[in-house]
Amino acid sequence: MMDILLAALILATSGAFLQIGGTSWDVTYHLLQRPESFFTPSHAVLYAGVGMLTIAAGIGGILLLRNKELRTKSFASAFKLLIIGSGIALVAGPADFWWHQIFGVDGLLSPTHLTLATGMLINSVAVVFGLARINVHFLSKSKKLMIKGALIPAFAAMWLTLIWYVHMFALPLSNGQHFNFNLDPITATIIAIVALPLICSVVFLTASKTIGGVGGDGGKFGAASAVAILLIGMNVFASIVPSYRAVSFLPWYALIVYPTVIIADLILNTSLPKKSSEQSKMIIAGAVIGSAFYMIDFPWINLTFTHLLLPTHTFITDHIANTIPYFLITLPITSVMTIIPGAIIGALSSSIFFLYKRKRVQRQNETMPSQL
Repeated sequence: MMDILLAALILATSGAFLQIGGTSWDVTYHLLQRPESFFTPSHAVLYAGVGMLTIAAGIGGILLLRNKELRTKSFASAFKLLIIGSGIALVAGPADFWWHQIFGVDGLLSPTHLTLATGMLINSVAVVFGLARINVHFLSKSKKLMIKGALIPAFAAMWLTLIWYVHMFALPLSNGQHFNFNLDPITATIIAIVALPLICSVVFLTASKTIGGVGGDGGKFGAASAVAILLIGMNVFASIVPSYRAVSFLPWYALIVYPTVIIADLILNTSLPKKSSEQSKMIIAGAVIGSAFYMIDFPWINLTFTHLLLPTHTFITDHIANTIPYFLITLPITSVMTIIPGAIIGALSSSIFFLYKRKRVQRQNETMPSQL
């Protein structure tokens, strides 16, 4: 039965990966001004992912109903979240079709899109939570290796889903035919500057400690890097490659983001810098990742800052054609606006993460004697 539940979580991992990949591709599809329709390739990928997650939720739900003991396990909450998230997404799908039929071209922050994004976020968190919790129920090295491998795309999907949830509010893409849900540029920029480095640093640290700790006692070099590299790859193929004008920037993009990720992982999980405490390593690594959020999120976050720094009524429609020019024009100012605040927020969130982790370990140590 545990093997079936693990298989369901791996299926859900594939679903979470497809749903956010399809979402990112779908936004690019719309920015390329392709015909507005519910029946698009990107929607097919998105809802294929939702379908996989729904099947996984159904399998887990049936097994939990049939076995009372399973409902007491720590991973049971993950399947409950999957049921909730899948239910929300299944409601949002037909609702989005109806919205398209009634209102035509819609914005990113439409009610149905926000509902769908909420379901997707719940699902992506549930998958990571489930894989991390079910690990302790397997002694086989092969199963633990399978779980560790599945956690990499699971964390990458959750990371990108969190980023896109912020995009819902930060990107100026919510002006539809009938409704304009765009936030004012200053508010949108503040949301991006605060939320994105926080997400980047916390997910990076959590991935390192969780994946590296499967079958061991702590983080190991390579786990967080693998997650970040996969995240970047998803962004490249779903957002940059379809935006053919931005492809020329790919070598520079890779030269910036890949070394940043590896440096942060080296700081976090090796003896570099020497004689540094675990807390110091976390704070420095979080600051490094947080400072790079603008580049990690290229090209989308460029929209937010371009809307603030170069306010026009037409730049959204020609953004694909001018991605690199807009990026280069605003880069000197955006570097100041993002690198230092991103590093500060990344460091602060990493410090809070460390304190939470230490308190959790202390609580576990205190309860261990009573359990024995």
